[in-house]
Amino acid sequence: MKRTTYFPMLSITALLLLSGCGRIIDWGKTNFYQGQEMPSFSQDVKPFLRSVTIYDQLETKAWFDLLWLSDEVRTAYAKLHVERMGQSEEKYQAVLRRQLEENSHYITFYVLSTHETKLGTPDSQWSLFLRVNGKDYQPFEFKKVDLPYEYQQFFGSYWNRFKEPYLLRFQMMDENEKPLINEFTPAVQLYVRSADKEHLFTWPLHEVITPPAPIIKKKKPKKMKSSVTVPRQHWPRKRKGR
Repeated sequence: MKRTTYFPMLSITALLLLSGCGRIIDWGKTNFYQGQEMPSFSQDVKPFLRSVTIYDQLETKAWFDLLWLSDEVRTAYAKLHVERMGQSEEKYQAVLRRQLEENSHYITFYVLSTHETKLGTPDSQWSLFLRVNGKDYQPFEFKKVDLPYEYQQFFGSYWNRFKEPYLLRFQMMDENEKPLINEFTPAVQLYVRSADKEHLFTWPLHEVITPPAPIIKKKKPKKMKSSVTVPRQHWPRKRKGR
C-alpha cells in the first residue's frame, strides 16, 4: 500500500526537479495527446489589449486589463465563434453583421479587475471615463457580466479565476447626434482614476509615419591655391660636343 502511494509522489517530485519548465512542457506535449491546433485569431486582437498594475510603493492598489471591442476585434470574435461551432459562411456573415451594428451605436470595452477592486457602482474607488477629441464622456452602461468564451481566449493569460469581468459602454453619438469617432480623431483614450491615482489607456487610430530624414550630401572641400610663388629652377643644359 505504501509503495503504491509513494510511487506517484516520487514521479511528480522527479518532474519538478527537472531543470527548466520548458523540459516539463516538452515532455508533456510528447507523451500526452494535445489535440490539433485551431486558429485563435489572437494576433488580430492583440493591438487592442491593454493592461496596467498600479502600486502604492510596494503594495498593489489595482490591476486592470482592457479590451476595446473595435471592428477588428468583433470580426475576430465572429470568426472564432463560427469556427468553434462549425457553422456556415452565411452564419458568419449574420454574426459579423450584428457585431458591427453594435459598434455603430456604442464604444464598448471588456474590463477585467480583481475581486477586491469593485467597479461600476457609486461606491467604487475607481472611475472609468472616455476621452475623445479632447472631450470627456461618462459611461452609458457599466456592469459585471459573464465573459464569453471567445473573449476569455482573447484575454489569454490576463484571464484567470482572480479576475472579474465588466462590460463598459459609451454611446457613439454625442448630444448633437454626431459620432464621437470620425476621420479626424487621432486616438481613443480611456481614463482609470481614483482620488489619488490615475492611468490613461490610449488606442491610436492612425499610424504615425515619420518621414525619413533628408540625405545631405557633403561637399568636398575645394583645394586652396597657395599664395606663395615658388621660383622656377633653371638647370644648366649639357653642351653638345663639337
